Parts: sequence; C-alpha cells; structure tokens
Amino acid sequence: MRMRKWIFSAIGGLLCAFCYVAGHQLDCFDTLDLTDKAFYVKWAAAGAGGAVILYFLWQLIDRIAGRPGKEDDVPRTGGWKRRLLCTGLLFLCWLPALLSIFPGVFSYDAYNEWEQVRDGMLTAHHPVAHVLLLGGLTEGLHGLTGCYNAGIAVYAVLQMLFLAWAFSAVIEYMAQARVPRIYRMLALAVYALSPVAQLFSICATKDVLFTGAELFFFLYAIRFSADRAFAGDRKGMLRFGAAALCTMIFRNNGPYIVLLTLLVLGISARADWRRHKRNLAAFLLVAIVPYLIYTGPVYRALDVAPGGVEEMLSVPLQQMARVYRYDSASLQGEDLEALSRFVEREALEQYKPTVSDPVKQGFHREAFQAHKGEFLRLWLRLGAAHPLTYVNSFLINTVDAWYPHALIDGYRHADGKGSYFDYRVAPPGEERVYLPGLHAFYERLSHDTEAQKAPFAFLLLSPGWHLLCTMILFLYFWSRRKYRLLAPMWIFVFHLLTVLLGPMILVRYMLLFFFALPLVCAMALFPRGFEAEPKQETSFYRKQNGEI
Repeated sequence: MRMRKWIFSAIGGLLCAFCYVAGHQLDCFDTLDLTDKAFYVKWAAAGAGGAVILYFLWQLIDRIAGRPGKEDDVPRTGGWKRRLLCTGLLFLCWLPALLSIFPGVFSYDAYNEWEQVRDGMLTAHHPVAHVLLLGGLTEGLHGLTGCYNAGIAVYAVLQMLFLAWAFSAVIEYMAQARVPRIYRMLALAVYALSPVAQLFSICATKDVLFTGAELFFFLYAIRFSADRAFAGDRKGMLRFGAAALCTMIFRNNGPYIVLLTLLVLGISARADWRRHKRNLAAFLLVAIVPYLIYTGPVYRALDVAPGGVEEMLSVPLQQMARVYRYDSASLQGEDLEALSRFVEREALEQYKPTVSDPVKQGFHREAFQAHKGEFLRLWLRLGAAHPLTYVNSFLINTVDAWYPHALIDGYRHADGKGSYFDYRVAPPGEERVYLPGLHAFYERLSHDTEAQKAPFAFLLLSPGWHLLCTMILFLYFWSRRKYRLLAPMWIFVFHLLTVLLGPMILVRYMLLFFFALPLVCAMALFPRGFEAEPKQETSFYRKQNGEI
C-alpha cells in the first residue's frame, strides 16, 4: 500500500510540475522547446518535490478523514427550509452585482442568441433550449413593455435563483453526509463572496445554466455510485434523469459528458443496473427519450439549421495555421494550395495562438464537406512533418486551462484590456449603473491584468488552480481505492476533454471546477457520510425533506 501511495504521488507530482514548468514557459514565450534538455531537468526536479509534497498532503487528508464524525452535525429535519434559506442568502449576496450593471451582463454569445429569436432563424451552433429561453424572454418582454432591459433582467433573476438553488443543494448534501457545520458555512461563504460566482450569476451565457445542471448531475452521480441502494429509489432516479437531460440540452458538449459518465457509472455498478431494471427504464425515459425527441422532431418543427462543422475542427485548424505561420517556407506547393482550398490565406495570416476564431472565420465548409479525406490526409501529412509545431499549438491553445498563474486573456484586446470576464451590456440592452463603486471594482477585475496578478488572486480566479486541485483529489481517490467516490469524478475528465478540444479557453468553460471544488474537498476530508452503508443511507435520505 505504501508503494502504491508513492507511485500515485509521483504521477501527481509530475503532472503538477508539468503544469507549472511548461505553463510558465508557454505563458512567457508562447512556445515550449521540447528539445531543450534543461526543460526536462526542471520538470523532473519539480516533479520529485511535488511527489513528496503530495505524499504528505495525502497522509494529512487520511488522518483528517479517519477522525470519527459527530452525530450533532447530522441534520434530521428542515431540509427544504435550509435550502430556501441558503438560496435567499446567496441571492441577496449576488444582488449588488446585478445592481452594479443592470439589467445584467449581456455579452459573449447573448447577442447572437437573441438575434436568432428576433429573426426566427435558429441554428444548432448554440443550445436551442437556451436560445429560446434567453431570446424569448428578451424579445417577448420587449413586446409587452417596449423595453429590452425587462427581459434581460428577468432572465438574470431567474438564473441567479437557479444557480443559488444548485449551490444550496450542494450545501444540503454536505449536511446529509455529516460534513461539519463549520465547513458547510465556509463553503456557503465561498459561493456567496466569490467574484466568479457573483459575476457569472448575472451573466447571460449558456454556460451558467449548463454548469448548474451539471452540478446537479454530479450530485446524483455521487449518490448513485456511493450508495448502492440509491438505484432502488424511483424518485431519486427520476431526478437523476432530469439532471442528465438538462445537462445535455444546455450545452452542445453536454451529451458527450453525460453519456461517457453514465458509461463509467454503469461499468462500476453493473449489478445495480440489473437489479433495478424498472428504475433504469424510468431514468432512460426521463433523460434519453426526451433528448432524442428534442434533437429530432422538435428541431425539425423549429427548422433548426445545423451548426458549423468548424467548431469540431478547432484543434486541427489551429495546428495547420501555426505551421503556415511559422513554417510556411517548408510547405510544398501542393500542400499550400490544398490548405488554401480549405482556409482562406487572409484567415491563416490572422492566426492567434490562444483562439481559433480568426482561422475558423476563413474556413470553407463546402470544400471540407466535399473533400473530407483530403483534409484528413493534409492534416496528418503536416503533422508528421511538424510534430512539435502541432504539440505547441495544442499546448498554447489550452495553457490557460491548466497553468495556475495564467491570465485568461484569449482575445488580447488591442487597447491593452484583458478579457478575463466580458463585463458589459451589449445591444439591445442598455447599461444602468446603480452602484458605481462596485461597478469600477468588477470592471477592473475583468479587464485589468495587473489586478488579476494580485497576491493569491489565482486562488479565486484561476481555472488552472481549480483544475489542479481537482486533479490532485482525483488521484487521491484512485490511490486509496475509493472507487465509489472516484467513479463520479470522471465527469471532470470528460468535461475537460471537451474544453481542450474547443476553440479557446475561457473561465465560463471551466465553471464546474470552480463550483464543485468545495464538494470534492468535502468528499476527501469527510468520506464516511458519502460512503454510507446502503440500508442506513437510503432510509436516511427518504426521511429528509431536503432531497435535491
């Protein structure tokens, strides 16, 4: 067992060391020299130090987790009241953020989604459910009141309530799992005061509702995996199915995350699926069947146009564009001609290491659809000739997700402003500032890179830091053979894979790592309540009024 602990500590140490050593070099120079021996020396030295730190950190977690729990911390009644109280408290804590930029942050893809509803031309580029909700409220209430701000404000308030309800579910689940009261209060304070939670609670982007649904899905995945009798709870499985359905419809990468996570859960709990076939059927009836109807007959009835295939080609397009930018002299005439057939040269010239949008804008869909095989062969041929360029393209395009000290600045505005958070109200909304001091603070935090470099600011703002902590706990569960807790953790792996294959890294893509970390830490520090005996646990859950 001790050897196993050291092996996993070494793996974790090397991963953490790579994030820091490679991330620092990429952040400073936009490239990583994989032929430099000094890099590997630094990586090995940092990895050895990281392994020792992780070993003793995990030993400390073992010691804390081994302490007996206190029955006084187990709530027996009033679950719904506690959840309503938490929801109201979080809403009040976030309300100043809404007043700082009323009617709420209307940015990112919000304008495009509203435009689809206004023009009656829906596409699958953005989740249709979110397009109809956001655009429908904005355009519908404008028709009733003559004011676009009314619809945006109503959407912001509804989203704040939903996200607060999701966080209250996390706190209540911790209470049911006998997590000490002081830890629960600390987690609640993090949700209430975190700038990331405050800003995104009022932001009209699809990622917020998606992350709230994904958080519910994660909660039910833990219950299903850790409590072997949960599969016998019909109501619980129906709620599990509803959470899976919402996760799939509120973002286009949701189906991949849900289906892969269900595959892991199904493999780890094969006997439970077989023993509770009726409940499995109920789960599928709530989750899969409505999704197939939604993407089939509903899409056809709404005349939803398919999204662009270039979204799925972000990584290969960036890799070939980097070859064109830095190694164009080595390209043969036929390769250059083939590349120009798929992507306009003007777009290739606009290549940015951290975002694929400029290259995608010059992508020729028709040429790709007609010559998919030629595109694949070209990508493989250029990759074989320039492997390090391909590796660097992927690393620099994703470094903001895994380097803890990276500044999320993918767009890199020409005026010097950063792009951590798009703090503005785009048309058709009209910005109203009722708390100018708080508005100035949020604006500085969103656009001033110096503010983001403040000491320990990365602990609150960095996606890379939250990813690193989650990865360390993932390996901890694996090293201790806590497979019941490990199985639902695969949701983070599948979520990350869909993000790394995307066009760029933004904070909104990584919200799950921010919002789920207090719960994952509780699972590591206080595992007994999460790994309860099936009979006792199921009876306990059914007595609660605070079921999710």
